Amino acid sequence: MFGNIWLSSALIVTAIFSASAMYKSYSDIQEAKQIQEHYEIISEIKTLIAKQYNKNPQDITRDEIIANLPKGENWEKVLLLDRDKSSNLSNKELVNNDGDIVINESEKLKLLALKAKLKDIIDVNSISATNNKYTFEVGQQNKNSVIKDIDIEDSITKAIDALAKDILYSTTTNKETVVNDVVDEFIPNDKLYFLEDSTEVEKKNYFKSKIKERLYKNENSLETRLYKELKDVL
Repeated sequence: MFGNIWLSSALIVTAIFSASAMYKSYSDIQEAKQIQEHYEIISEIKTLIAKQYNKNPQDITRDEIIANLPKGENWEKVLLLDRDKSSNLSNKELVNNDGDIVINESEKLKLLALKAKLKDIIDVNSISATNNKYTFEVGQQNKNSVIKDIDIEDSITKAIDALAKDILYSTTTNKETVVNDVVDEFIPNDKLYFLEDSTEVEKKNYFKSKIKERLYKNENSLETRLYKELKDVL
């Protein structure tokens, strides 16, 4: 009888430990997934800020990220801290002042999860711990695309300035010829990385559509006048 009681007790204890281990394993997996999701979200926020303010995503700070988070839902704690309820930005930051993710050397599963996420973006083997912490730059993979987008916008601005000069402030009558000449001069072919399989005509039509799109916004009187002149040509 006592043997049966002891066996039952042992099974209960084993079951408790097994359940506890399973829960911890599940919790660890969820936290590993969370660190990957946080990287994606922070990276997207940095990219949006970079495009809005013409900055390199790697130069976006934590304060700028916080300033662009939704208000009133405690997003700062949800996104920028780990899952410990006692954590705050001063004692357990997930994102440091420079806007980079910081993971303690002891948090092996988080490290593995984030390294797996970044393996195709950076050389994760070259990252080493400093003061028992690993620091990962956020937004590095978006740097080139943001710069290219900015360059495209700059080319559109230059094309519009040239069109204004040749259409609004001259006696030129052949608008289509002027548009084609300006497009040939200012189209940033090397920056149209997403159209690399397109023909030259398709690239030019795309650039014309972006010029027309900018003019349609009518952000100033010059663009309003130019849109009226070129809406049927572009």
